[in-house]
Amino acid sequence: MSMVDFNELEEKFFLTLHEPSNLLLSMPAIHLFQDEQAIRLIDMYSPLIKTSERAVAAAFFCSWYGSVCAAMQDMLFHDHGAILDVSLSNLTIQLHDNSPYSSFSFKINEVRLITVPDRDDQEAWYIRMLHSYYSNQVRPLIVALSRLTQTNVNRLWGQIVNAIYAHIDEELKEITEESCKTRLLHEFELLTHHVDAQAFGLLRNPFERKPKFIESLANPNQMVKVKTACCLAYLLDAGFGYCYTCPRLKESDRALLRAKARC
Repeated sequence: MSMVDFNELEEKFFLTLHEPSNLLLSMPAIHLFQDEQAIRLIDMYSPLIKTSERAVAAAFFCSWYGSVCAAMQDMLFHDHGAILDVSLSNLTIQLHDNSPYSSFSFKINEVRLITVPDRDDQEAWYIRMLHSYYSNQVRPLIVALSRLTQTNVNRLWGQIVNAIYAHIDEELKEITEESCKTRLLHEFELLTHHVDAQAFGLLRNPFERKPKFIESLANPNQMVKVKTACCLAYLLDAGFGYCYTCPRLKESDRALLRAKARC
């Protein structure tokens, strides 16, 4: 059985075995199901990203937590013979100050490995594992944050979807062998098309989407994907505005941004 690459988990997915020196808050992830603790986290994070709206902080937090979901997908693809237990009960949320920005990491409380079965049963096992993970870990967290911050669940799910699609795109850029790209896309399809919508508590699987492509901001010969959901950055007090790939942005406004970027 191959060892899990903890360096990669920390660099790409903010999963760590360590505690940062610039720690602002440390909280067992399972405590997010306690209203008082969840609000404490959101209210501490909100001013750090210059917002007074809990809904914005919840969306930003979900984008960070999406990295944990992406790590799950990554571990399944790389087939180390085992995947790390990244259930909420085995994680500690760490909010730290990386001036001028704050960031999250997720400390692994205990290195617990779940053995991946032999290839004969592997695909069916992947689907069961993903169904269980999203049903028992991700969905309850999103429902709790949605209720506490009065945010639509689809908006929070959108941040998870954005994170995983971004990871898949980066992985495809790094892979050189076509056979590996084919396998990556096939295993991603297990999530997008074979995990029942019931696992997410939605009418449809949020990962099952037809990507929309637009002209790159800087390079007219490249195409980039529009995000699944708005990250709400336009609501930040800093006046950040809409991201170029935001689904809320009008095409006429994108054209203005392209013209400005290419001056």
